[in-house]
Amino acid sequence: DDTLQPQWNHTEQPLTLHTLSSIRSLLINPSTPKRIVSSILKTLTQSNLTHHTLNLLSDLATHHSSLSQLALDSLLRATDSPTRLAVDSLASVSELSFPQEFELDDDRFVSMCFGPSIPGRVWMLRNAGYMFRIRPALLFTVLLGFTKDPYPYVRAASLEGLVGLSERGEFHDVSMVKGCYLRALELFDDMEDCVRLSAVRVVASWGLMLSASSADMKAYWCNEVFAKLCSMARDMSVKVRVEAFNGLAKMEIVSKDFLLQSLSKRVLGNGKQRETMDQITSEQFTMLATSVAGALMHGLEDEFFEVRKSACQSLHRLTILNVEFAREALDLLMDMLNDDSVVVRLQALETMHHMAINGCLKLQEKHLHMITRFEKIAFGK
Repeated sequence: DDTLQPQWNHTEQPLTLHTLSSIRSLLINPSTPKRIVSSILKTLTQSNLTHHTLNLLSDLATHHSSLSQLALDSLLRATDSPTRLAVDSLASVSELSFPQEFELDDDRFVSMCFGPSIPGRVWMLRNAGYMFRIRPALLFTVLLGFTKDPYPYVRAASLEGLVGLSERGEFHDVSMVKGCYLRALELFDDMEDCVRLSAVRVVASWGLMLSASSADMKAYWCNEVFAKLCSMARDMSVKVRVEAFNGLAKMEIVSKDFLLQSLSKRVLGNGKQRETMDQITSEQFTMLATSVAGALMHGLEDEFFEVRKSACQSLHRLTILNVEFAREALDLLMDMLNDDSVVVRLQALETMHHMAINGCLKLQEKHLHMITRFEKIAFGK
């Protein structure tokens, strides 16, 4: 140990990789004397901060509780850096069990979000709502602004940040909620898959907030959100299609007309829709119905089993919303018992079990025949 001491004192020179490796070995060794650990801490705090020294300070804080606060102070001082190093230091702090939250002042938060490092900006936007006590109104403004960033991963990160922000339930201004929802809808046409994926999540989360904001308009907005999510059921990205069906599984209210339309690829007549959706004009209904048409059918017939599985899962929630829809969907679920994927077949069975628990599983003789056939194939009976 003493042979390494002279190297640690030369703080003007960068620490070599060999020295850094030796230091880490000492830090993670519980038998290392405290005086050696203290000397290492002093050397690290006096050295030029790099990504390597940040990692070592994190190791020291993790393995040596008596010096953890001093190591933490050094990590926090690194947040004053105007470079990516500042964000990395925050990431290191966030991985420690203390503090539970670290508060950034408004100016510092905004400055770090607008830093030159793209990965650093992405990290800040994704984690700010979880890690730091940022005022919701400020965080909302910054996140919404970055949805127009030229870099796709920054746009996606800002959308993910908005999803996290919705979980805090601190927004009651309808105009703010609607503005966020509409901005995410615009990004349904984004060229990048990752952006469309995150936009679908925002529409699902903020759309539900929008529907809950007004009792009079709840049915209208639920149908609107349902239709918009259905429009992504034929997206070219598998992950986006999966997320669209995940969003449908969160729906609380959907009109019978739209539910039945999701099972038919042919646009049905609006019939009695005026009785249940009086906020929607005939023209709006036709436009939304076109988006909804055959969405669940497409999902259940998708070439990728992940999408078919997700479509089956969405029926968990949707089948309990309307008895007639549940009856129509049951025929499709029975067909899924012949799916090539075991995962999909099991999901179809689980969905039917869920329907039975909720009293919306009405089996007919032809269904019993299918179930018996499935049991013979599955269990060799």
